[in-house]
Amino acid sequence: MSIIDTAINRYSVKSFDSTKTISTEVFEKIKQLLRYSPSNVNIQPWSFIIEYNTDAKQRMAKSTEPDYTFNTDKIINASHVVLFCAKKILTSFI
Repeated sequence: MSIIDTAINRYSVKSFDSTKTISTEVFEKIKQLLRYSPSNVNIQPWSFIIEYNTDAKQRMAKSTEPDYTFNTDKIINASHVVLFCAKKILTSFI
């Protein structure tokens, strides 16, 4: 399958079944993929906050208020939540 086919056939999840979880083994692989994701000139201008604890996910879900409440249940019901954080100013590579 080509990358174009993959992009055309991708699926965006609209809701999560809170009774299903990502196994620890699979999520460790996901974390490795995040850790080793390449970037331009090897600056990796990002970091990640990963939560799977119910209380922590509820705190994260508060960030959807008031404008993005359609995402609240997605955050709370997901097995794991990955918050992508990006640096706004890049000076370390100069």
